[in-house]
Amino acid sequence: MTNFNIQRFGSVLRWSAQMTKKEILTNAAAMFFAMCIPFVVAVLGCRGEAWHVVAENLNSAVATDLGIYIIVSMIGGCWIFNNMKTKEQRITFKMLPATDAEKFAVRVLYVTLVWWLMGIVAFCAADVFRMLVSLIVGTDVVRSTIPDFLSMLFGTDGDNRVVINDGRFGNVLPFIVTLYAWVFWVHSLYILGGAFFRRRQFVLTTVAHFVLMLVFTPLIIDIVDGFDRDTVEFWATTWAWTVAAVLFALGVLDWWLSYKIFRRMQVVNNKWVNL
Repeated sequence: MTNFNIQRFGSVLRWSAQMTKKEILTNAAAMFFAMCIPFVVAVLGCRGEAWHVVAENLNSAVATDLGIYIIVSMIGGCWIFNNMKTKEQRITFKMLPATDAEKFAVRVLYVTLVWWLMGIVAFCAADVFRMLVSLIVGTDVVRSTIPDFLSMLFGTDGDNRVVINDGRFGNVLPFIVTLYAWVFWVHSLYILGGAFFRRRQFVLTTVAHFVLMLVFTPLIIDIVDGFDRDTVEFWATTWAWTVAAVLFALGVLDWWLSYKIFRRMQVVNNKWVNL
């Protein structure tokens, strides 16, 4: 059996979509509810106000929803092996007529592309719900906030161009890339946690992430404080690109380790970790 066959991968993908459709609907509904809350608060908080006040409140609500979307996108990695909770589920998935690489790729696709699309669809539905609530309570609808959400997400301006230079801070592209490299690394860490821990993957991985922050944040602060302000500002761009590269490399390492752990998973065991 070859290590990766596109036809077998497609068969496993269709099987996985059929088996996880209820979970997808449940998680999408939870995302929709979470994103509706900032919209409802914004709409009810500006009843009787002028349209520009409503627009300002909506802009804050969109920023909050973007934060929710990024958090959901990062922690979604913990659901990578949510289909292997029980002995029966492990037997079903591990015994599928496909290679480990194909099965792992299907699950990675689920916790990345599918989760990201679920979040965007949930936001679009929440925006439609917000407009309906605005009509009911008599608040100015203003417009759809979907373009604003996508603009914030991809860092583009009104002409769909990526924002590279900022009038106050200069070249911001390295820092935007560093931010998304951090998001990529956190997501990969949750994938690793989802593979390593058998139960309570989200809680244990989150605790591990906070422990890493508590350990490395003081160290980073001490290193930065060892340089004067002019030196920090001069080397800021270089450091940003370096940090982004390191975070990306760590993310790739987490994915590789997750695959190695998945390959070693046994059908019948009940250990605390998957090793």
